[in-house]
Amino acid sequence: MNRYVPTYQLYGEEIEREGRFWLHCETIPERSRLHDWEIRPHRHEAFFQMLHISDGTGEFLAGDAYRAFRADTLIFVPPGIVHGFRFSRDIGGLVVTALRERLDVPGGASPHLAAFAAEPRIIEDAEARARLAVDSLHRIAAEIAGHGIGRMMLAEALVTAAVIDLARASGARAEQSPDPEDRDQQRLERLASLINAHFREHRPAAFYAERVGMSAAHLNRIARARTGRSLQELIAARLLEEARRNLVFTFLPAQSIAHDLGFSDPAYFSRFFSRHAGESPSAYRARERARLRF
Repeated sequence: MNRYVPTYQLYGEEIEREGRFWLHCETIPERSRLHDWEIRPHRHEAFFQMLHISDGTGEFLAGDAYRAFRADTLIFVPPGIVHGFRFSRDIGGLVVTALRERLDVPGGASPHLAAFAAEPRIIEDAEARARLAVDSLHRIAAEIAGHGIGRMMLAEALVTAAVIDLARASGARAEQSPDPEDRDQQRLERLASLINAHFREHRPAAFYAERVGMSAAHLNRIARARTGRSLQELIAARLLEEARRNLVFTFLPAQSIAHDLGFSDPAYFSRFFSRHAGESPSAYRARERARLRF
C-alpha cells in the first residue's frame, strides 16, 4: 500500500478539542452510518482501539489485506497500524478508543502482553473466549455515559482489564518457569499494579516492597536491573505521566492537577515537574497543545 494514508484522531476529525480526551466510546453505527458504512484506510498514532461486534458482518483491513468477521467478534487495533472497516448495514456493537499510553506499564510491560498489543487481532466467538473483555468494554461505555463517583478511575482500570482479557483470549500467556528472571518479571508486574493504584498517595518504597513480599533494597535492585530505574524513579515516572496527560487533555489549572496527584503544595508540584520534565508545567502545556493543534 504505497498511496498516502491519513493519520486521524478518530475517523477523520482533527485533534479532539474538548480537553478531556484520553478515552472515547461510541456505538459502531454512530460513526459508520455517516461514512456509508465504510471507514477508509487510516491510522491513529496516539491511540489504540477495541471493538465488540455484536450484530452484523463486515471486513477489517489490517495492513494490506481485508479479513471477514461476523457477529460475536472482538477486534484489537494497535497504535500506528493502517486499518479500515467495511460494515453491513445491520452492524451492531461498540468501539472503545484510548490513548496508547494506557498500554504502558510502569517498570515495563510483560513481553507476552507487549507482543499481543503490537499486532491487530480478531477474536471470534467472543461470548465463549473473551466474555470478560466484552463485559469490560460495555462497562466502560456505561461508566463514560454515567455520572457515578470515580467513574473515570474505574474506566481506566477497565481499559487495562479489557486489554489483558483480550490478550488471554487470543492465547497469549506467561510461560511457567522457575527461572529467577521470570519471578523478577512477575514481581515487577505486581509492582506496576501497585504503583498504578497508589501513586497519588506518595507512599514510601517500603510500602510497595512489603506488598511485593521482599525488602525495599532487594526490590530496588530488581527494578534497577530490569528497568534502569530505581523504585522511586518508577513512582515519579507514573506521577509525571499522569501530570502530562492532565496538562494536555484537561483544562484544569496546575493547582488542581497538583491536588489531584497528591501534592499539598502546588509550588512543590511545579518544581517536581520541572525537575523531571525539563520545563515548567505551563511551558509543557503550551508546547504540547501547539504541537497537537489544540
